Amino acid sequence: MRNAFKVLRRDLTRIRRAPKSWAIIIGLLVLPSLYAWVNIIAFWDPYGNADHIKVAIVNQDEGASTELTGEVNVGEQVVDQLKTNDQLGWQFMDHDAAMDAVRSGESYAAIVMPPDFSKDLLTIMTGDFIQPELEYYTNEKANAIAPKITEVGASTLDTQINSNFAATVAQTIAEQAEKAGVDTGIG
Repeated sequence: MRNAFKVLRRDLTRIRRAPKSWAIIIGLLVLPSLYAWVNIIAFWDPYGNADHIKVAIVNQDEGASTELTGEVNVGEQVVDQLKTNDQLGWQFMDHDAAMDAVRSGESYAAIVMPPDFSKDLLTIMTGDFIQPELEYYTNEKANAIAPKITEVGASTLDTQINSNFAATVAQTIAEQAEKAGVDTGIG
């Protein structure tokens, strides 16, 4: 143990006397910190600048109605909400223009709400539920990362549609119950 301290003292004395060694030591101490700092800054918020990623939105939804809900057009509701959402570069267009935009690379993806989207959602009221599905098209050749980000956008859109629908159904049921004279405490 005593020899180890002698070796350490001798090495520290030699380092103190050699200024070139200080440059190497400081470099070894600072470079890992700089490397970590640059990586943390680069990956701090990967979705923060995603608004330039263009995603085509096609609303073909024709809407639907039931006696309980009245007229419902989920496609229009989603488009209205996306117009205020700046997380991605939403572009609203028809089906052919969206497919051309995806093929050409102008848009990284296209999300299509089919004509029977609201109708399928309203089948939950009849008991024979048909799962409505968004059509999702992507151009994976345009950018390696954009499809992953647009997938997140598509799943967020799907979640948003489900929550909007649940809110619409709850509000409608509350209104119908109120008309019937039942106090629900909702809305």
